[in-house]
Amino acid sequence: MFDQRSYKLLEELIKHDKITKQEILIQLNLSERQLMYDLEKVNEVLTVNDLPSIKISNQVIIIKKQLKTLFKTNNLDLNANQFVISEQDRSYLIYLYTFIRREPISNYHIQLLLGVSKNTALNDVKRLKEISKNRNVDFIYTRLDGYHFVGTELDKRRLAIYCVNHLLSQPLGKEIIVLALKSWGKEEVLVETQQIIDQYLESKELSLVKSRKTEMIIYLTLIKVRLLKKELSFKSLEKQMLEGQSMFKHGKALSRKLFPGGGEEESYFVTIQLLMTLHVVPISENPALEVLAGQIMDEFEKNTLLPIEDKEFLKQSLYNHLVPAFFRISFEIPLFNPLTDRIQTEYTELFQFVKRSLTPLTLWTGKEISKDEIGCFTILFGGFLDKGKKMNSEKITGLIICSNGVSSSIMLEAQLRDLFPDIRLLRVSNRDRLEDIPTDTYDVVFSTVRVTSVKPVFMVKPLLSDVEKNYLIRSVLQQFPRLNERNVSVDQLMELIKKHSEVKDEYKLYSEIVHLFYAQNKIKGMDKPMLSELLTKETIHFTEEKLDWRNAINKASQPLVESNKIQKQYVDAMIKKVEEVGTYIHIGKGVAIPHARPENGVNQLGMSFLRTKSSVLLLNQEEHKIDIFICLAAIDSEAHLKALAQLTKILGDNELLDSLKSAETAEQVIEIIKKGENQ
Repeated sequence: MFDQRSYKLLEELIKHDKITKQEILIQLNLSERQLMYDLEKVNEVLTVNDLPSIKISNQVIIIKKQLKTLFKTNNLDLNANQFVISEQDRSYLIYLYTFIRREPISNYHIQLLLGVSKNTALNDVKRLKEISKNRNVDFIYTRLDGYHFVGTELDKRRLAIYCVNHLLSQPLGKEIIVLALKSWGKEEVLVETQQIIDQYLESKELSLVKSRKTEMIIYLTLIKVRLLKKELSFKSLEKQMLEGQSMFKHGKALSRKLFPGGGEEESYFVTIQLLMTLHVVPISENPALEVLAGQIMDEFEKNTLLPIEDKEFLKQSLYNHLVPAFFRISFEIPLFNPLTDRIQTEYTELFQFVKRSLTPLTLWTGKEISKDEIGCFTILFGGFLDKGKKMNSEKITGLIICSNGVSSSIMLEAQLRDLFPDIRLLRVSNRDRLEDIPTDTYDVVFSTVRVTSVKPVFMVKPLLSDVEKNYLIRSVLQQFPRLNERNVSVDQLMELIKKHSEVKDEYKLYSEIVHLFYAQNKIKGMDKPMLSELLTKETIHFTEEKLDWRNAINKASQPLVESNKIQKQYVDAMIKKVEEVGTYIHIGKGVAIPHARPENGVNQLGMSFLRTKSSVLLLNQEEHKIDIFICLAAIDSEAHLKALAQLTKILGDNELLDSLKSAETAEQVIEIIKKGENQ
């Protein structure tokens, strides 16, 4: 019998033509014992269904083509009784089961639904009560009505949406949702709802983000099945906002098809779903949100001190992401982003800068922005920061097809460009069909959804792990050997190292080798020293000279030039950037952080500090008096944000800043910085 971990193993194995035991251990964070245990479970179910088992030979996992074909074409017909649901997901299943109940529910109903004991069912109910309470819904039991929910209809629906989103991110998640429908004999409503929505969208030529559309169909199916609906009670201002959207007429028409006699309120709910799912929204539709996108972009530029080169591209991308996010946040529709924890870990500084830059969105909506929403915006900005790297060759053209929306597609493009600098990458809009694109215009396809092409197609995720990057590189190089400039694989190197030494952290070693081999532009940034390591006696100095702002930047950067961390052209670029962009390097309180782009002459990560006795007028403007110049030479945006985040922490502390301004020796400055680092 499958549990969700063993099913996840099967899902992962099926994706690959060839994968090593070592790769799958790292990818799924399993011990060798767990892998063998899960593989045994998988093979038991496969044998029961007369399917070929999965074997390991010479450290390579072998999957028969028949099994892959059945799985990829969704013909792997597994009975719901053949999988075990995790504790957390059982609670979400109970919620959806109760949300669409056709009769009063007792604990016995829940036992039958889950196939568990009475005590286990009671524990699952207890867990659900906590989940519901945190989202303004009470899950209670009475003799007359059985288990049911108390709260507003909108809050109940918001929690149902959260449950669906969470389950869809898990192995067997869709099967669990369908199980709730099957339990009431309503699984056919899912097919009916999909047909109604697909027919309507096609007739009106509306384009939706595919992954969001799948979620929307499930939400509306559950509402369609639900018997005990109450009034939604939208506020008059909320109704006016929705009525002002051209999408409202579609929400109204689709609502009548889905909920005959369901009342006017459902039109507003369906409109919200459509607005959250649209692929592209014309700027003329929401000019105010274009203004908001500009404000967020300005905040990001101000907070990160990264002048944005292609503002129009970022603004358009930000607007397309902002429209669904704005309506989600305004109507408190929960977003479940399974990548949030990983984004916060891998893009720690960027996440915090993006969070601060979203202040205008908080003010506009009057609502707190969840970390899941911030994570999505972080993906958007992260992909943009890596955009625009020059390619050595354009001999091979690759198409990117991403069903997860604009922010994910930009992030995916940035990762692929980093891995394959010799491939020219083009993103394909949801509105464009692959079959309509002439095959002589591209050589390879990278897609997050299954597509068919005569050219090689590689399935990818919007955010790739190091194992996935290595596997993808290996697969692409098999198809395009001329891209291969390396004769040694990551797996070969791992085996050689393990043969002659003891490896304490295989995952970390594997990750760093992948970066070393395939991300040369980022390996420099892997070592991110503390400020106290960057600002040393040699790079901290003071002056009593009266300087103009150009001479001040020249003098401040001199230690970096002398140590060959930067070239002289980098100093000229810093000055030129101020002349072109303005006083953006002034972060307030008399502190300026001159910097330019890495390609303008950075040899190595570095930082220098200059305190002037007489204030320097930046661009000769009285309102921009500077007495501390901190020159920053970063080798990429990641290192830039890391250093800036540490600086911001110290400079944001008035006591520490006053101490810096009164310091008279390099030793005193270093001591103050170390104090700030330890706070």
